[in-house]
Amino acid sequence: MNETPIVRIGVLGCAEIAGRYAIPAFKSLPYVEVVAVASRSRAKAEAFAAQHELEAEDYESLLERTDIDVIYSPLPVGLQEEWTLKAAAKGKHVMCEKSITSSLESAQRMITACKTAGVALYENFVTDFHPQHRTILSLIEAGGIGEPLVWSGYDGYPARPADDIRYRSDLGGGALNYAGCYTAFMARKIMRQEPTAVTCRLTYDEQGVDMSGSALFEFSKGEAMMSFGFNRLYQNTYSVWGSKGMVQTKRAFAVPPTFVPPVFLVTNNGKEETTEPVEVPSANQFELSFDFFCSAVASGDQSQFEAMYNRIHQQARVLEAMRVSAKEGRRVIIN
Repeated sequence: MNETPIVRIGVLGCAEIAGRYAIPAFKSLPYVEVVAVASRSRAKAEAFAAQHELEAEDYESLLERTDIDVIYSPLPVGLQEEWTLKAAAKGKHVMCEKSITSSLESAQRMITACKTAGVALYENFVTDFHPQHRTILSLIEAGGIGEPLVWSGYDGYPARPADDIRYRSDLGGGALNYAGCYTAFMARKIMRQEPTAVTCRLTYDEQGVDMSGSALFEFSKGEAMMSFGFNRLYQNTYSVWGSKGMVQTKRAFAVPPTFVPPVFLVTNNGKEETTEPVEVPSANQFELSFDFFCSAVASGDQSQFEAMYNRIHQQARVLEAMRVSAKEGRRVIIN
């Protein structure tokens, strides 16, 4: 039996998510090797590399290495396009943390560059892989809530330090790119449709960074309502309201590996309400997402690459409609 080819990873940046979740997830996969990490600061790269038993590089030298197949990028949203284009030009596959960029045109340039180079491009929505969502979809498909009519969700968190990248317009900050992206992604996943129209409102700070927002998605069947933002009580949840019942989550997007997320099925007869827990296992959604991506890279599965490109395009298309709706104060039709 042939052994699975080794997929060798270079980490572009020393973000918290890289050390806390990404590197351990990569290292959990027996066919994956994390080789090096890069920072603009040599001292920072060396300290981070020593902590994780890696080699230290700067951004450019990381891309030059011939012993790296994949660039994992947890960079700020505003830097993802530049370094994705550079990585693709060097023949590297690219995995970007979400949001992958801040406009549809930018996403299309990134996709085109990676297609031309024959490499994968992946937007790392790890929440896509948590089994609670598969369980909810199975419940809906089995008629557990009747016809699904309304998806509603919230994602947001308390204030961060004033210099946080999420508050910087030059780095692609904003609540839509860092929180609203989850609600937009999950509404489409659970309703299993793309919206036909979007209405969105964003509120901005003095620097023009969107600090909060809300949106309505119209589907051919049903709708989705969502709110997201910074500087507020932590929320990370969604529900699906159907003709016969409702399914509710309590921890939907950011889910620690050992945490068992509560999910409930709610029904009533007009007088009495019944709330039943739905059994869902814990899972390391980072490991599941990384295994999906790295397996596709290891096999060179072009159909999976195409599916990744398409998923990025569809997500970017919806977020762009939300931006246009908020900017122009109108309902945007999506063809």
